[in-house]
Amino acid sequence: MAEQGKPEKGKLTGNINSLFSRYTGKEKLEEEISRLNSRIAELEAEAGILQKRMDKCAESEKRAVAAKQAAEESLNAAEVRIVTLEHELESHKGSAPSQAGYRLVETLSLRRAKDHLQSLSSLRSSSADLLTAYMPPGRSLSGEAYRDMPAALIDPEALQLIQRTDSSTGWVLFYDPGHLVNELLVPPFQVGHAEWSAGSSFNVEPLLKLIEREEAALVIVAHAGESLVAYSRDSGETDFYELVRSNVKSKHSKGGFSQRRFERLRDEEVVHHAEKARAALIKLLGSLQVAPDYFLLGGDEQLAKAISSGVAEDTPRLVSSADVRIEKHNINEIMKQMLVLRRYKL
Repeated sequence: MAEQGKPEKGKLTGNINSLFSRYTGKEKLEEEISRLNSRIAELEAEAGILQKRMDKCAESEKRAVAAKQAAEESLNAAEVRIVTLEHELESHKGSAPSQAGYRLVETLSLRRAKDHLQSLSSLRSSSADLLTAYMPPGRSLSGEAYRDMPAALIDPEALQLIQRTDSSTGWVLFYDPGHLVNELLVPPFQVGHAEWSAGSSFNVEPLLKLIEREEAALVIVAHAGESLVAYSRDSGETDFYELVRSNVKSKHSKGGFSQRRFERLRDEEVVHHAEKARAALIKLLGSLQVAPDYFLLGGDEQLAKAISSGVAEDTPRLVSSADVRIEKHNINEIMKQMLVLRRYKL
C-alpha cells in the first residue's frame, strides 16, 4: 500500500508546484524571460547586420571622398593645362617663323636630324652649285659675310621666304638651283658663325657637330601652376629635377571689374609660382658640381624667362620651339622632346 502511494505523492507535489507557480507568477516571469532572451538574440543579430552596413557605408564614404579629391586634382590639372596651352599659343605666334609659303614644316628629333643630314651629304652636283649658308641669329643675307654669295642662284620667291625667317638660334640653308633640295633647318643650338659655300656637295659638317654637342644644360619647362627645373650633364638624359606646383586660377571668362580683379589675383599667383620655381632653380644650381653651359627654356617662354631672371645671367639661354608636356613618366626623356630641329621646305 505504501508503494502505491508514492506516485500519488509525486503527482500531488507537482500539482502543488504548478499551483504555486501560477499563484506567484513565476511561470509568466520565466516565459517573459525566455521571450526577452529571444528578442535580445534577434536584436543582437540585427545589430550585427547594421554594423556591417555601417562599415560598408564608412568604406564607401572614404572611397567617395578619395574619388572626389582625385577628380578635383584632375580638374585643377586640366584647367592649368588649358591655361598653359593658351599661353603657349600666344607666345608661339610671335616666336616661331610663319608657316605660310613653305611647302612643308616639320619637327625632327636629333636622331632623325642626323639621318637627314647624312642623306643631304650624299647628294652630288657636277655643276658645283649646291649652296650652303649658316646664319647666326640677328644676321641677314645682306651682311658682309655673304657679300660674295651667289644669291642669284636662289629664285625670288624662295629668297623672300629666307629673308623673313627669324629664329633665336639662327638657321642653315641648303639650296639646289635644280630644286631637288631647297630647305632651311633651324637647330636647337645657336649657329655660332656666319659662312657660306657652293660646291659639288652640301656642307653639313658644322651642323652635325652643332647638334651632337654634349654640354651640361639647366632646363626650365614653365607652365602656370606647374613647372619643371632639371639638370642634364650631357644634353641627354635628365640627372636631377624638381617639380614645382602652385595653385593658379584659370582664366576668367566674364568682363568688367570682376574680371580685372580676378586677373590681378591670378597674376599675383603666377608671380608667386615664378618665385617658388626660381627658388628651386637656385637651390638646384647651388648643388651642382659642374656649372651648366646653357639654359634650355620651354613651355611658356615668358614665364620661363621670368623664372630664370637674375640667375646666372652670363649663361646663354636657348628657347625650345617644341610643345613640351610635363609628365612624371617622361621626365628622363624631356631633353629629347625639347632639343628638336625645325625643317622648312622652300
